[in-house]
Amino acid sequence: MYPIARSFVTACAIAVVASPSRAFAQTAADRPAAPLVPAADTSADANALAPEVRLETVLQVAERANPEIREAQERVRSASARASAAGRFPDLEAKYEQWGVPLSRPYALNEADTLMFGLRQTIPAPGVLGARSRAAEGEAGMLAEAERARQQDIRVRVKRAFYEYYRTYREYQIHLEHVILESRIVELARQNYQVGRATQQDVLRTAVDLSRLHSDVADLVQQLESSKAQLNTLMARPIDAALGAPAGVAPDLGRVDLARAEGALDESRPEIAAAKIGTLRSEAALDAAKTEATVPSFMLGVDYWYQPTSDVRHAYGAMVSINLPWLSGRRRDQVRDAEHTLAADIRALESARNTARFEVRDALARLTAAQQSFRIIDRELLPQARQSFEAAQAAFGAGKGDALGLLDSARSYLQVRVEDARAVARLGSSLADLERAIGTGLTNAAPAAQEKRQ
Repeated sequence: MYPIARSFVTACAIAVVASPSRAFAQTAADRPAAPLVPAADTSADANALAPEVRLETVLQVAERANPEIREAQERVRSASARASAAGRFPDLEAKYEQWGVPLSRPYALNEADTLMFGLRQTIPAPGVLGARSRAAEGEAGMLAEAERARQQDIRVRVKRAFYEYYRTYREYQIHLEHVILESRIVELARQNYQVGRATQQDVLRTAVDLSRLHSDVADLVQQLESSKAQLNTLMARPIDAALGAPAGVAPDLGRVDLARAEGALDESRPEIAAAKIGTLRSEAALDAAKTEATVPSFMLGVDYWYQPTSDVRHAYGAMVSINLPWLSGRRRDQVRDAEHTLAADIRALESARNTARFEVRDALARLTAAQQSFRIIDRELLPQARQSFEAAQAAFGAGKGDALGLLDSARSYLQVRVEDARAVARLGSSLADLERAIGTGLTNAAPAAQEKRQ
């Protein structure tokens, strides 16, 4: 009996409702889940990162292992499963009824008038399932764009962490070099003092300045360990995993085509793409609400009757019922809700576009300022500070200068070298921010891939 009833209900459903079509392209949810990082890959990462830390390697490891990215991917797959379920018919229902059983003998089913076994299938209004499926697929598409945004955010955080690691390492190396330089100055001051070309105060001043450098080195060691821990965390590695020295960075001083970047924002920025999908999702939800408010849904059923007390023992029954959505104020409220949601999503799309344009202009302005600052420091201040220090050192060695002037020139040289390292890191971070604002990488910006800068 069940196959016959099932065929009957299915045939009626096909006659009333067309199969919903998929409205969105294949998303990341349709891809198979990424496997956990095997031990071999972990060992390979350690071998690649221990001798030298390159930005490309860090980005690859983070993209593969970062748990925030993996979380976003699983949420996309979950939404894709919900989208598939949204386009299916409601559950087939089985029913049982018994009529005319004597109250004095409630278990005497053989004396009942009728025992009924039946099936019921609810058929939504034509087009509703397709609209619901499109709305659910839109939700999955928005989550897929959110995953893309999460990946871009992680890339920015990785780049910022890498440049922070580069900055602290370079400052640490620079301070160590100046510790050696000032140790020589202290020794030179003592030699000049012994031959009467310097005072005891000169020797004390150089010793105090050397102690200050030792204190700065201790602070930089702490910053260096913190930046290592941040990089390892983003790569989902043990926080104390070994990291080598950062690779040399060649600052990118190229120009960015602003018009081209802004023209591609609708496709490259995941926030805008998600907002566009959101409007399509709300349109589908509005279509479903309007259809349910105007077109009734159906209930189809078929029953098998067993009548033990009748001459006709076996019979069947069939039923069709519809709802009356025109009499329901709830349906009208749902339509208004869907209309306002669609209007809000349209405004959200406008807001996402405006925000993206501002972020591009702001990031580009900061990148331009960082490039100008680097040019001034690297091409003008750094050579001048080096020459000033070398001249003061030569003069003091010849007994023609004092320790105070030499220390001032050494401090200036140290400060300019530190500012130069910071300018490189700021330039790299500004470039990462611009790439995030645009939503894609810049082909002319590959600092770690260019010629190593000494």
